[in-house]
This record gives sequence, C-alpha cells and structure tokens, in this order.
Amino acid sequence: MSREPRGGGQYVRVWDLPVRLFHWSLVLLMVVSYFTGRAGGDWMKVHFWSGYAILTLLLFRICWGFVGSTTARFSDFIKGPAAGLSHLAEMFGRGRPHEAGHNPLGGLMVVVLLLAALLQAVAGLFSADTDTGMVSGPLANRIADKWVDKATAFHHSWVNVLLALVALHILAVVVYLVLKRQNLVRPMLTGRKPLADVVAPGRAPPRLAFASGRLAFSVLIACAAVVYFIIRAGG
Repeated sequence: MSREPRGGGQYVRVWDLPVRLFHWSLVLLMVVSYFTGRAGGDWMKVHFWSGYAILTLLLFRICWGFVGSTTARFSDFIKGPAAGLSHLAEMFGRGRPHEAGHNPLGGLMVVVLLLAALLQAVAGLFSADTDTGMVSGPLANRIADKWVDKATAFHHSWVNVLLALVALHILAVVVYLVLKRQNLVRPMLTGRKPLADVVAPGRAPPRLAFASGRLAFSVLIACAAVVYFIIRAGG
C-alpha cells in the first residue's frame, strides 16, 4: 500500500503493467482494425496485420490469466451466480462494492469480451477480402471456398456483436462512476485503486502477488511465435 502524492488518500497497487498494456493496446488495435476494415482496399493489409497483433494479445491474456499476477488470474475474478447477485445488490443498494481486481460482473464481461474477440480474430484467419481479392487470411487456402465464404460473412457480422459488448462495457464504467463514484479507468492507467474501493473501512488491504515483467515478456514472445507459425502455415 502507498500514499498517492497528490490525492491525499491511500492507494493500493492492483493492476500489473502487462494487464494495463494489454488493455490499452487491444483498444487501439480494435479501433485500427475496425476503421481499416471499413476502408477496405489497400488498408486491408493493415487490417490483417492488426488482426494478427490482436490474436497475439488475446493468446497472451489467456495465458496470463493462468500464470500472471493475482488480479490477472481467471481464478481471482471468475465467480458463481451468487457472487454476481450479491454484487448487483451492492451496486443498486447503499453498500459500496469492494474489489481489488475485477468484480464478479466485470470478470464475466472480461471473459465474454475475450471469447468474442478471439472468435473474430480466428474467423479472420479464414476470411478473404471479397471486394478486391488481393488479401486473404493465412488459412483461407486451407479450407473449401464455401467455408471461406461462411468465415468471411461471420467476420463481417460478428463485429456488430463486438461493438455492442464494447458499448456495454463503457456503459458499465459510466454506471460505476455515477452511482458509486468509482473511477474504473484511472486504475487501469496507473495500476492503483483507492483503498476505500478495495476494502471496507478499517480492514487491511489484500496481499496481492505480482508476476515478473520477464515472465510476461516470455509469454508474449511465445504467443507471437504461435501466431507467426499460424501465418506461415498458410503460406
């Protein structure tokens, strides 16, 4: 636990740098992928490479969910229906939610977003640029044309599901800010949460373990290698 230089309140480190870099890199790459996909033409090459980067990040985050820091692990934030209902009661009651990492509903949203983005990225591997025919996913030549058409159609339509999930995620952040005065964006930038948002008054902050940056870099390189071999497999 540490004292924030300007805030005057006590803050607790909750998010490691790999999780924060993953989050904002994914946001940036999804924006790039969306607009380059809409632009088409020569921008499709950028679109595909952005997709490869997204797939690398998603594989990294899945791995980091098992070997990363405490708050990054799936075991820390994937909880049952009872925990979700209890959190809803806190949200719309007088109680103040206290979580070091993701709350039960936020954890569910993380899993859904990861799976939805992964489906989109995998479909892109088998898709083709139907407008110009100049660029195709690396695995498009490994399946029959009818399946390429299905993967391409799914890739084009599934983006709307992703947009809806992202909108819901942003709405949830706004709801927390308005109803509970909890800023969920700042911790994902600084890595720290106010102590009052982590534990109830008078309670000690949780003991959180943080994985090393060297481990994160090794996992990222391994995931990039997997994506590289996938691309090469279509060559």
